Amino acid sequence: MAANTKKFEENFKKLEALSEQLRSNEVTIDELVPRMKEALASIKVCKEVLAKTESQLEEISAEFEEIEEEDS
Repeated sequence: MAANTKKFEENFKKLEALSEQLRSNEVTIDELVPRMKEALASIKVCKEVLAKTESQLEEISAEFEEIEEEDS
């Protein structure tokens, strides 16, 4: 498993768990701010991984287009 995929999955799971805890009122007021800061850090990691993945996919797509143009 690629490091970025692992980073994304770990952070996404943290966000899912926190979301569930918030929905079921399992987070106390004292835990709320630290947990939200943790969530923010996880969101940043996920966004970075997604942006990098998008960039890589755009590069791959451009290479496919070049190959198609060469074959025409």
